[in-house]
Amino acid sequence: MTNWNKQIKDYFAFSKIEQRGVVVLMAILIFLIVLNIFLPMILLRPNVDFSQFQKEIEAFENRVKEIQDSVKNSYETNKIKPKGTSHLHPFEFDPNQLPVEVWKNLGLNDKQIETIKNYEKSGGKFRKKEDLAKIYTISDEEYEVLEPFVRIKQVYAEEVIGPQAGFQELTPFSFDPNEMTKEMGKKLGLKENTIHAIINYRNSGGVFFRNEDLKKIYTITDQEYELLEPYILIVQDSSTIKFQLAESNKTYIDINTADTLDFQQLSGIGPSFARRIVKYREMLGGYYSTSQLMEVYGMDSTRFSGIADHLIVGDTLLNKININNATIKEMIRHPYIEFYLAKSIITYRSEIGSFTELNQVKNAKLIYEELYQKIEPYLTLEDTK
Repeated sequence: MTNWNKQIKDYFAFSKIEQRGVVVLMAILIFLIVLNIFLPMILLRPNVDFSQFQKEIEAFENRVKEIQDSVKNSYETNKIKPKGTSHLHPFEFDPNQLPVEVWKNLGLNDKQIETIKNYEKSGGKFRKKEDLAKIYTISDEEYEVLEPFVRIKQVYAEEVIGPQAGFQELTPFSFDPNEMTKEMGKKLGLKENTIHAIINYRNSGGVFFRNEDLKKIYTITDQEYELLEPYILIVQDSSTIKFQLAESNKTYIDINTADTLDFQQLSGIGPSFARRIVKYREMLGGYYSTSQLMEVYGMDSTRFSGIADHLIVGDTLLNKININNATIKEMIRHPYIEFYLAKSIITYRSEIGSFTELNQVKNAKLIYEELYQKIEPYLTLEDTK
């Protein structure tokens, strides 16, 4: 037992060096504790008031925001027009066949108008807005001002030129289009839709009397006709018989009363095209001339000439606009009357009190003779209801 006590005592005993080390370590520990307590008090700095500086920052930020808002409002309310365009007075217009007087009302000079008219005389058409920029006398700045007001109502098909446009190579031989079968059409190299168009044309009573009659088939291009024309051989006796048959069974369509099924009896008029004709009739309030079908989207002269002999305009009354009480909103529902034209009519009406004669409308701004003749059938001075 004495030996065990001695071992414990020896284990916990410190030499003099160890005792001094413990004392030094304790002194350092106590110093650090005291330093940790009193150091913040020694290094404590006085509070600095930043409130004034913060107010200055906020005032500066508010001023910057006011300047930004002012600049933005100034830009929105006073948009800067390109230099050199102050002479322009734009309103909605279709550049195709626009009269000289209307171009002048837009602000164009004589040189610019002359260039446009020369472009039209050479067969040029404005198929899209960008085509107006091709007129070299109209500057980029002027086009930038006019462009938002361009409204091209007639949709023109792009001319088909050469192989890159899908031109199909033909293998012509002598043929009579009045007798041509589907197999013959394929041997000629005609497209599937062209063969169907020829057969449908004959089934609806159409007859090819002359070589040029093949042009009535709207799917045949000018290039294809030029290749086929020397090989067209129409048998006269057959034509005479078919002429008599066609005249006795000729189909006539009243474009103001016909429904979509009636229109589909015509060569080249399918369901979608028939719906377009009826829809446009509803927008106009009725047709007063068969030539108005040329305004239907997708109609071209070739297709129209193929059906023109079968069209008539009946005695159906047109839906008319009473220009003595119609509002702008009511007027612009008609395809022929755009916003600025309606506004011009109403402005002139307010000046004279009311219209007593239809031709007084010609005194309103933006009205020219050609336009008046176009819209006159749809105008009235009396309430039609």
